[in-house]
Amino acid sequence: MKNEPQHIPKEFKNPKISITDKGVWPTVSRFVIVSSIGLLVIAFVFLLYGESPDMLNNPLPFILSVLSFNLASEGNIIINRYLDKKSPWFFSISRRIKKQLLWSFLWTVCVVIVSFMALPDHILEGPYFRRSAVLVITFGLIFVLIFNSTLFIRSFLLNWRKSLIEVEALKQAKMQSDYKVLQNQLNPHFLFNSFSTLISEIYYNPSQAIEFTQKLAEVYRYVLQKRNEITVPLHEELDFLNDFVFLHKKRMGNALVVNINISEQYTDHHIPPLSLQLLIENAIKHNCASEQNPLVITVETTENRQLKICNSLQPKRTVHSTGTGFDNIVQRYKMLTGEDIRVSTTPTHYCIELPLLLDAE
Repeated sequence: MKNEPQHIPKEFKNPKISITDKGVWPTVSRFVIVSSIGLLVIAFVFLLYGESPDMLNNPLPFILSVLSFNLASEGNIIINRYLDKKSPWFFSISRRIKKQLLWSFLWTVCVVIVSFMALPDHILEGPYFRRSAVLVITFGLIFVLIFNSTLFIRSFLLNWRKSLIEVEALKQAKMQSDYKVLQNQLNPHFLFNSFSTLISEIYYNPSQAIEFTQKLAEVYRYVLQKRNEITVPLHEELDFLNDFVFLHKKRMGNALVVNINISEQYTDHHIPPLSLQLLIENAIKHNCASEQNPLVITVETTENRQLKICNSLQPKRTVHSTGTGFDNIVQRYKMLTGEDIRVSTTPTHYCIELPLLLDAE
């Protein structure tokens, strides 16, 4: 059955501009609204104790109130934007809420302390100062609580919208990858080479023909089993790679050398399925190989949580390639991590580094 793309509501694809967004108009709107709230709070406190809120003769409390409320709101917006990047909602909602509340509380306390330090002595020693301060702080905390709640809801909805779009795009890329992989695996050249090798093994070495057939079956079983997976553990991909390399070595003999050096601490990390198969296949396709000058491919992990695949560079003169397989790996990694795959070339080697993913990623 054909997978139909999920319907994403228009309001989530193109959300309206909010006053918490970046830009001149949102910033000006935010300043006007927050300043008005600050002025109303301090005016209410003056009226509560029977004093006239005279802004012209006594402007300092009003100025400090406006600055404090704006500092509180801008600080919380910056905290929210930073945590959206460093601690996204869907990795751990409870941890995100705890972080945001803690940072918001600490920032609000700093704003309150700085505001009181800016007050002159005659205001600090006033008859109603303590009760007025308690009221202003209470109203300020209520404002911060409501403001943070608005940020929570908006940030959560925006991340939900983003996740809907990215998941749908990832599904489309995955379907394209599945088709490409199956197409590559089932192309006449691969089947011809595999069956030619199998016939030779049956004729000259029947016992190894059984092992070859089992490995061939394992390769196709893995392709079919993992076609719906977004990522797979590295140890599963390496088991599959061993079977895949076995088939090629039976055909190429000593012309192909594959060295695998994987640190145990990374075997439970994840990568997109069939990534290694595509890269190994590309290396074999684009490079010459003989027993006198074998194609050497190395698969190893680095200290910075990368999977590095290098092959000796001995390019064929003419190779027809669309680059679809490699481009698909790049696209999937971009959507999963936001990072680019590192590619480096020297006169003797061609290397690709794939970020290893944690299970939560």
